[in-house]
Formats: sequence, C-alpha cells, structure tokens
Amino acid sequence: MKKKIRVLVPTFILEMLTEDCDFFGVTKEKLCNEIFLKFSLKFRSRYQEDMMFEEKEYLQFTLNKANQRYYTDLIKEVPEVNDSEIIREIFSTYSVLAPFLREIYLFREKIIFLHSAIKEYRVLKIDTPNGIVEGRILQIYRCKETSYLKLDINESNYYVGQIRVIS
Repeated sequence: MKKKIRVLVPTFILEMLTEDCDFFGVTKEKLCNEIFLKFSLKFRSRYQEDMMFEEKEYLQFTLNKANQRYYTDLIKEVPEVNDSEIIREIFSTYSVLAPFLREIYLFREKIIFLHSAIKEYRVLKIDTPNGIVEGRILQIYRCKETSYLKLDINESNYYVGQIRVIS
C-alpha cells in the first residue's frame, strides 16, 4: 500500500515546488520524492519556525516504493519529532536555498558527470528542449537572470535541469 504524505506547510514552499516542477519539467510526486530523499539528512535546520508569518496550505504527495522504507526508518531515528514536523523541515530546508543550489542537490550525479565531461573534453549527446545536440560542453554556470544552472555547448546554452544526457 502506498504511503501518502499530507502536511500543512507555508505557501512559500508550495510556490517553490510549483516553480521547480515547471522549470525542471517533472511532476510534483517525482520532485517531492527526490527532495525527501536528498534533503532528509539536513532537516534539523528549523527554517519552518522562521516562516511562522506565512500562510499555510497542505502539501500532499505519495512516497515512491524506495522512499516508503526510508521514511519508516527515518521516523524511527527521531522519535522525539513527529512525522509532519520532519516533512515540514525537509521541505523548508529545500525551499530556502537559491535555485542553483536546489538544482545541485537534486541533480548532483548529472552535474558531476557533466563537470567530468568538461575536464575530459568529451563529446556528449544531449537531449534538450530544442532537440538533440552533440558536442563538447564549454562551461557550466549560474544564470544571472534565473539563478538556475546553464551550460554552453555548440555556441548555444541550455538549462542543466531541462536536459538529459544520452551518451
């Protein structure tokens, strides 16, 4: 049986989630499960206490199968904190980061791979929103307008969170 998460969170968190879902082109379920997995070790930050003035709405998503086991173990590790508080803290920690830092945590493996491809002068085949591109990545950098990561390849630039590495 699937584990549904439903917790009251500041609307700021929901706004960040919506923005990132749209930007990365992923579902809320996928993004929430990635955040849960990758930010759960950092949830002792207490950021949600600083958002006491913010209106609250419910965040609701279903844990994927791998995260269901992890969720059970995580809850057991901190019996003094209730489930809702843990989820609120995980998503608060994610939401207060700048877009490029959220992206680095979510896509760490892809970014490390792209960075090593730059160092090794490798030719990559990348699926972009405009089609498949093949070439060498010149650089990865933070876009000053959006604060998300971009990369330059073949005199064009693409957002890292919107591409897939094919080979």
